[in-house]
Amino acid sequence: MQQRRKPQHQSQHLFTASEVGSFEYCSLSWWHERYDPMARGNDDELFARLVELEEEHDAQAPSLPEYQVIEQLLLRRGAFEEGKAQHREHAEEVAERKEERILTPSSNDAMRRLVFVIVALVVLALALIIASAFLH
Repeated sequence: MQQRRKPQHQSQHLFTASEVGSFEYCSLSWWHERYDPMARGNDDELFARLVELEEEHDAQAPSLPEYQVIEQLLLRRGAFEEGKAQHREHAEEVAERKEERILTPSSNDAMRRLVFVIVALVVLALALIIASAFLH
């Protein structure tokens, strides 16, 4: 009899959609965020490191991979904060529009009321005309 081998289960990491999005945005930044503790640093530390690199390497600093990674991290964080601010503004605008709709009747409602009043007046006028014809 043949012995069946049980497959060895290796712990495989399943990637989330946000991780895939991060990788698509900047694979180098994603790698450093995942494997480099520098990516977990705060913005002040990262800016300080950029200044250090600029002092050490002068004009060649922007071509250094470390400089580029820090720059991408800071840009990404800034873009994220900007996106959150834009989302907040949009949500406030939508809420204001909903309040305006609640407070002011729409033009369709006003038109319906006007048509109803006109029809009621016409029916009342016809009823009065017919009543006056029968009374004579």
